[in-house]
Amino acid sequence: MKRMMTQTALLAVFLIYGSGGAGMAEANGSPQLLTGILQKMEKAHQELKSLKAAIMQQTINSQIGSKDTDFGVLLYKPAVGNGKGKLRIDYTKPDVRVVAVVGESFTFYQPRINQVLKTTLARAAKGKTGTYTQIVGLDGSVRNLARNYTIEYVKEEVINGQSTAQLHLVPKEQGRLASLEIWVSQSSWLPIQQKFVERNGDFTIVQLTNLEPNVKLADESFNVKYPSSTVVVDKI
Repeated sequence: MKRMMTQTALLAVFLIYGSGGAGMAEANGSPQLLTGILQKMEKAHQELKSLKAAIMQQTINSQIGSKDTDFGVLLYKPAVGNGKGKLRIDYTKPDVRVVAVVGESFTFYQPRINQVLKTTLARAAKGKTGTYTQIVGLDGSVRNLARNYTIEYVKEEVINGQSTAQLHLVPKEQGRLASLEIWVSQSSWLPIQQKFVERNGDFTIVQLTNLEPNVKLADESFNVKYPSSTVVVDKI
């Protein structure tokens, strides 16, 4: 359960940090460059109506030297007006799992053990810091990002053949997360890779490839279907 919770918290930030108004952030030696990058990220997210992408997630436990790699497909639709933001990740390898977030509703389905967890984001984030709660939600903004992190522009780097701008973020309040790296595509201005470093040295790298922005996604695509025999758990 702990691993699943951390994965969900980390994944959601890919698509939610850029909605809302821009905030001021300072970068060592490059404040104007960073401000320009954040403005382009915000504009890209404002124009994003939906997204489909392949996802690769690699979690490294530095304490025991283990590495877990998961592959799947991510679907996303931002909240519009009174509508609810929606996020779904269908893991396909090494085993099948489904994570879905619709507004404040959180669903995690594991066919292998015939079990589904249905709860709320608030309960799913129980035990995490306030920063993790914000990351899990579908209502983030550049303003909140700048308010909660010290942000620095690092360098340009090619990731999977794409030119990116690398940003380094350090939480302003001490919590489980020590730092966060974001690689933003300089063509779409959407994040295509992130690295989350925890204070114990463990870290997770998440990559998005084959991005399909503004693809048609029905709201029903975010409903998780499972057999009637599935055991439903409604608490953590």
